[in-house]
Amino acid sequence: MTERERFLACLAFEPVDRVPLMDMGVWDETLQRWHHEGLPRWVTGLRHLEDYLRLDRSFNVNWLPIQTELFPPFETRVLEESETELTVSDGQGVVFRQQKRMRTIPQFIRFPVETEADYEALLPRLDGTDPARYPADFDEELRWRRWRGEIVGVHFPAFFGFPRGLMGVENLCLAYYEQPALVERMIRDRVRFAKDVLARVLATGALDFVQIWEDMAYKSASLVSPAIVRRLMLPAYAELVSHLREHGVKLIMVDSDGRVDELLPIWLEAGIDGAHPFEIAAGSDPVDLRRRHPRMAMMGGVDKRAVAAGRDEIDAELRRLEPLVREGGFIPMVDHFLPPDIAYEDYLYYVERRREMLAV
Repeated sequence: MTERERFLACLAFEPVDRVPLMDMGVWDETLQRWHHEGLPRWVTGLRHLEDYLRLDRSFNVNWLPIQTELFPPFETRVLEESETELTVSDGQGVVFRQQKRMRTIPQFIRFPVETEADYEALLPRLDGTDPARYPADFDEELRWRRWRGEIVGVHFPAFFGFPRGLMGVENLCLAYYEQPALVERMIRDRVRFAKDVLARVLATGALDFVQIWEDMAYKSASLVSPAIVRRLMLPAYAELVSHLREHGVKLIMVDSDGRVDELLPIWLEAGIDGAHPFEIAAGSDPVDLRRRHPRMAMMGGVDKRAVAAGRDEIDAELRRLEPLVREGGFIPMVDHFLPPDIAYEDYLYYVERRREMLAV
């Protein structure tokens, strides 16, 4: 089977020659640590790591190069600089403060949308029909991806994820109550935008997989109440899913960190196939959720803390997930990017024990 065939069949609960062996990504700081622990210096990103360790290509860094956010982007500018920090205005108009030496969550200072007038000012950059959102060599690149048997997918920030980028988490959560008309307008516009921006690739019949990026949950619960999600976002999800299915998209998944158990029934009701990465520390346990949703496609669910804890914990974690692998519809991956508290020798052990488990 090709990587594309194996990936799609596995998540559709169909027979496969083996389950895909992949992870979502790796932090730069992790690779820097591993270089001191035996990883060759030429391994500077996930693609190199996959080649070196004979892993399958992760879907998560091979999206089609379609611009789905503000376009053209703003000029990225450094507003202030000290020995340890930068204050930056980025391409999406967000102003934030960031550590220089270690990747951390930025300290956000200002977002581009505070009022409906701010949103109106961005509309020229939210034209989904702009042909420049596709690179000049798009058709050639798509042809070669299909020839190589790669997963053909699109990453799409949607009805929480995209407004979150425009307003910030706290401001958006308040806007559901203080500016409901603006939120509803952004959701409606995002459905229209999706249809416009994806029209060209959907017309080829080659798009297999759409990742709806939301990141709308935290450690203990959804960031927005399920009642609001059902009222405002469920119709938008259902309309988008219906449109994608009509154009041959086989797999539609939601990417959201945090505890998503309250959100899953809504996504599944909309016709979405499943979700990832199922963060164990947030209580999103795929073993429990599979009992509640027997035909839900899942990726992730390997506790990053267990991998960091060494061989015994790795063995126990993989044993815990093995029944899901045998049921199908599940690709075990570390439940986010690989963090720097994982030792290189422990990651190698995890890769080989997982390779044995996935050869079903």
